[in-house]
Amino acid sequence: YAPVGRFETEAFRRSYRPAGAVSNYLHERPDHVEFAHANENCKLRYPFGRRVERINMIAVGAGIAPMIQALERLLFTPGDDRPVVLLYGNRAVDDVLLRDTLDRWAAQFPHRLTVVYVVGSRYANVQLGMKRRVKRDRFATTHADLAAPPELPGFDRLPLSPNQKREPGWIGHDTIKRHAFPPHPSVLTFVCGLPEVYASLCGPRDDPALPADSVLATLGYDEAHVLKL
Repeated sequence: YAPVGRFETEAFRRSYRPAGAVSNYLHERPDHVEFAHANENCKLRYPFGRRVERINMIAVGAGIAPMIQALERLLFTPGDDRPVVLLYGNRAVDDVLLRDTLDRWAAQFPHRLTVVYVVGSRYANVQLGMKRRVKRDRFATTHADLAAPPELPGFDRLPLSPNQKREPGWIGHDTIKRHAFPPHPSVLTFVCGLPEVYASLCGPRDDPALPADSVLATLGYDEAHVLKL
């Protein structure tokens, strides 16, 4: 559970799964729960620096929570007209949190907010047994020869417009290069997700350094302009 401003109730209700003691306790509380926010979790406060002119947000799963907090301030603060690209990854369409809010904001701010829903897995296009088939049937490994990846239930219901996009698969090098603002001193990139997301895209969450072999580093981003939430 992570607070997301005035939308915390909806996020919590939709992301709850019967599991850990804390999650179960919070879900069963009928009124309210007091909690303390750790100072180290607040990496950078709005307005995120005077030189920041464009913002990338890369979120996976419940990593959307801090992005919603930042988006609300960016979009609804008078005088702030900075554009934002949000890449939001999930395993399945039904796992997308706060979709109604994101779709509403994208429609309300078509020239400022671009939302890219990335749904599936990094293994979405892996064809099991393909090497054996190539050797047996002696055909070339071209796209025409390969079977299409499995369809994603509900994928075609995700919005599609100039500032609302959808892609099968996982957030990686090609997805970021295709949709995000490219590296520049005026571009700030937020990342939030599971440990493996950090490991692949930008290195461990608790280490501000950007490993040379990480996805963002290979694309030209630097640690001064990447924030691990």
